[in-house]
Amino acid sequence: RFHRVRATHRVSVTSLSAIMLLLTLVCQWRPALLIGFFSADSEVVAVGAEYLRIISWNFVAVGITFTNSSMFQAMGHTVPALTVSATRLVTFVIPAVWLTTYPAFELRHLWWLSVATVAAQAVASWWMLRAEFRKRLVVVPV
Repeated sequence: RFHRVRATHRVSVTSLSAIMLLLTLVCQWRPALLIGFFSADSEVVAVGAEYLRIISWNFVAVGITFTNSSMFQAMGHTVPALTVSATRLVTFVIPAVWLTTYPAFELRHLWWLSVATVAAQAVASWWMLRAEFRKRLVVVPV
């Protein structure tokens, strides 16, 4: 049922991406307000707001990755999702350790690294899911 699977994926990616985009906009617009629910300390709010401004660029990519991983699971083939997740960990951890050795290192460097590696993970999972669709889903005339 190729068309049903593709339609389900399309609706899931579209709706989740819209929700994640909305959350990204909130985090870009008023991050201090969100952090203020947890702390009144101005330094905590400042660091937390910067974190949300940076890390919120991940939200849509995370939604895509979660949806793609769920599709792999639904098709009974979880190895691609595991591979993409493991690759993301490696592409984050090795550069993160390397970055911490520099005197000019700041915590925000890790946050930007996370944005880059999550984006790469979303692209890789999308690419692998398309390949899986081509391999497993045969178009049957209706």
